[in-house]
Amino acid sequence: MENNIVSFETHVRAREKMMREKLLSGIDRREVYQYYENVIRASIEHLTLLQRYIVEEYLAEIITSFFIHGVDASREYELGRTDKEIERAAMKRLFASIYSLSGDYRLSRHLNEWDLYSISVLAEDLAGRWFQHGLAYGRKQRKLRLL
Repeated sequence: MENNIVSFETHVRAREKMMREKLLSGIDRREVYQYYENVIRASIEHLTLLQRYIVEEYLAEIITSFFIHGVDASREYELGRTDKEIERAAMKRLFASIYSLSGDYRLSRHLNEWDLYSISVLAEDLAGRWFQHGLAYGRKQRKLRLL
């Protein structure tokens, strides 16, 4: 009798994974590469290989998570909100996640105070930039009824 029970958890996880991959295809890799070459590389070139790896992973996570948050927040366009209203409300909620991610990657353990500060400034810039890109991408996809 227990074998007749259907668990939707595996289906939900598979759908979430598929949606995440679909959303991440909206990230412009060229723009990320240009930003890396022009800004990030100069900021981290003096770090050790391990430190650079950790910082790059952290910043990549900032880009992907804030892009996805931007796409999710694009639902609020249907409520008649403007870009500024959506961004202001969401960034208040999400700004703390920048520092919690920093804690997850244990940046304070691997970097000195000044390097940590400069990486935090980069993370804040990337978060705002990619949140806006996610909003625009989500808005476009919703207009096309693809989300």
